[in-house]
Amino acid sequence: MSGTKASVIPAAASAACLFVLAGCAQLSQAPDSDYRQALEKAITAGQCDGDSVRDLWSAYGRWYAAASSIAGYPKTDEAVALLRQGDQFRILGCPEVARASYKTLIRRFPEDGFTPLREAARASLQALPPPLPLAGQMPGTTQAPAVPAGPTLVRPPAEI
Repeated sequence: MSGTKASVIPAAASAACLFVLAGCAQLSQAPDSDYRQALEKAITAGQCDGDSVRDLWSAYGRWYAAASSIAGYPKTDEAVALLRQGDQFRILGCPEVARASYKTLIRRFPEDGFTPLREAARASLQALPPPLPLAGQMPGTTQAPAVPAGPTLVRPPAEI
């Protein structure tokens, strides 16, 4: 009988530890889980702007901040996600969201290891239609740069 008690206690302790560890694993989500949910919601909404797209970029910002603070976190996951996000919004007919995704990838991942992903993003940028003109701007024209207002020169009247 004493042999049974001795084997039950370590087994019970092991089971309790596994139960506690399983609970801890459920509490902490991967840094990108909110982003994945927001991406799915934005794609399901099928809109090029609005709350779902804003929520997507907010979730991406949180993921980027969290991933940056984790030593050894594979940044490749994030870069691939941006490329995939751009591709999905390009297919949805949302070139501005796609453009922002590709440009973010190019800007945030300058390291040599990301060269193939940056090249893919650049190629996808080239395949997008030109950006929409700014409000009030005619297509095919460029807006003149703002000129700061300076003092007005007043000449004295010419003497006769």
